[in-house]
Amino acid sequence: MKLRLKAVVLNGCHVTDDPLMKLIMRHKQSLCRLEIFGCQFITPSCLQAVYEMCPDLQHLNIGKVPKVNAHSLTALTSLLKNLISLNLTGLQAVTDATVGRLVQNCVGLQSLTLSSCPGVTDLTLQSISKHIPFIRSLDVSGCTAVTDAGVQSLALRCRSLQQLDLSSTATGNRGLNLLANYCSRHLHTVKLSFCRISVESILKLCRHCKRLRLLHLYNCAHPPTQMQIRDVNTTVKVYPLQDKMTRYAGFFSGPG
Repeated sequence: MKLRLKAVVLNGCHVTDDPLMKLIMRHKQSLCRLEIFGCQFITPSCLQAVYEMCPDLQHLNIGKVPKVNAHSLTALTSLLKNLISLNLTGLQAVTDATVGRLVQNCVGLQSLTLSSCPGVTDLTLQSISKHIPFIRSLDVSGCTAVTDAGVQSLALRCRSLQQLDLSSTATGNRGLNLLANYCSRHLHTVKLSFCRISVESILKLCRHCKRLRLLHLYNCAHPPTQMQIRDVNTTVKVYPLQDKMTRYAGFFSGPG
């Protein structure tokens, strides 16, 4: 009986085009997941061949594959219309325009990771909200050109969001308040590390989002304490644990 692979995960491996192509050719009929995050030797021509052979791929991770260029992203957009999840972390070739074309063609996308893509701005979030409003998970951490204007587009149209990572973006209080007002029904994970936001806005998010389970607030200037958050939402876990950090800070700073 012939073995049929559904998933190939080679993240961080020093794999080259030739063995990958042999593997794909053998299992192209059954393959639905391919993860090659950080595989620095894979070329755009190899990727295009994979897309042509596996048009029914549902899950693709090509984050940190340095040779990915605009042409290979165009091929991805035109050939892989059944994608459910896509990771493009750290790709220089990703722009507002490429993401715009992507979400127009891959309307079934439920999870999109664009972390540390310097070409991503508020226009990307506007495209996402327009073409894939039912997206459930979005990561734009490290996209410094993302602001409250982009978050507003998400909040008003993407009411099914469950996981959102806005760490190291220019998101502020207005964006957070909009999320609390319009996306409270499904949000369970929100990451806001290195964002400039107030205690009041964070507590409002926790109060409104009854399903919130995980909140990241690393290096936020004035985060609420765990006790403040427990007063409005008893189920959310906040990292880092502010109460402990406060005690440690007091211990090292001394009485005066």
